[in-house]
Amino acid sequence: MQLLDLKTQDLWSGKFTELKSKLEELEVQKCIHIAQQKWTDLKEIPRVQALIFGSWDSLPEYYSEVKKLAYKVLTIVGSTYSCEQAFSCMNIIKSKVRSQLTNKNLESCA
Repeated sequence: MQLLDLKTQDLWSGKFTELKSKLEELEVQKCIHIAQQKWTDLKEIPRVQALIFGSWDSLPEYYSEVKKLAYKVLTIVGSTYSCEQAFSCMNIIKSKVRSQLTNKNLESCA
């Protein structure tokens, strides 16, 4: 019921239209910094996750159940990504080719 109520309010379209424009602006800033090779300036750009969570967090407490659901859905993606990244690194480290590299094999390559 809270989601339906939020959807019919102007608050919904206002919050997330504003979020969309902020995210687009961040992407433009990132592209400009990358094109100009200003790598240290990239660190000063706010994190996308902070903006997204901030938008959800700024909703009134009346929509507490919708906010809980949004946080759960948003954190699933982040934790899955971290897990997949860790397994990918482990697979690279423990590959068959790497396990065959011994001192004797390396000396024969030199």
